[in-house]
Amino acid sequence: MSKDTFDFGAMVDDQMKVVRRGYKFGNAFNEDKLIIRPKKPVVEVMSDDNATVKAAWEAGEAVSGLVEKEIKGGYEVTVAGERAFCPFSQIDKFRKDPSEYVGRRFDFVVTEYSKDERGLNVVVSRRALIEVQEAALKEAMLERLVEGETLNGTVTRVMDFGAFVDLGGVEGLIPVREIAWERVEDPNTVLKSGDGVTVKVMHIDREAGKISLSRKECMQRVFHKSAEEVAAEESAAEVAAWMKEAEKRNAGFGRGAFDSL
Repeated sequence: MSKDTFDFGAMVDDQMKVVRRGYKFGNAFNEDKLIIRPKKPVVEVMSDDNATVKAAWEAGEAVSGLVEKEIKGGYEVTVAGERAFCPFSQIDKFRKDPSEYVGRRFDFVVTEYSKDERGLNVVVSRRALIEVQEAALKEAMLERLVEGETLNGTVTRVMDFGAFVDLGGVEGLIPVREIAWERVEDPNTVLKSGDGVTVKVMHIDREAGKISLSRKECMQRVFHKSAEEVAAEESAAEVAAWMKEAEKRNAGFGRGAFDSL
């Protein structure tokens, strides 16, 4: 049964006593005596048009907006004098504390512009604009990068498999094996978000837009000896010291023996 219908047949027996004989149900009911509830038509309220917002929506251009406050599901944003809604997922690539947004002005793109009986509905996205800008910057950076060059960057995320580094508009990945010369079990013990790092560009896949980096190649290699190696060296040193002392004793014994003759 459709959610837009009401089961009139279930109550008709009780109600039939108050319905006069020969009563015709008319157009409000179908043949099964189910009430037909037509959907309300969308009312076009032309006076609610906002020329600036509508033009930005049609052209796909950015428009400035002030984040007024946090509301259910997102933020209320004032765009060209119009109240708009920005979902949490569209305020940024990675959601931050509301204090990072409320009271600040950002550029947005209008992703939805519609009207109904209640007025104008405007939905905006800052994230979409960020991603478009990053894509353009990334393409330019990928063309400029050269394998083998050394760059300074900032760690943006640390994962189990490595760390992502912002190189100034494009991200590269330091695989866990390239973080340090020694074995790294947990990258979070070595790097954290916000750390500045010097990296070497190892490989660029321009088609896939991926960059492989190495941190250890920019560090002096330090060889750490194993416990077995340390024990062996200590044992060898002890043997060498014992032999040197024995040589001294033997040398003294020989001279004393000849002097007594």
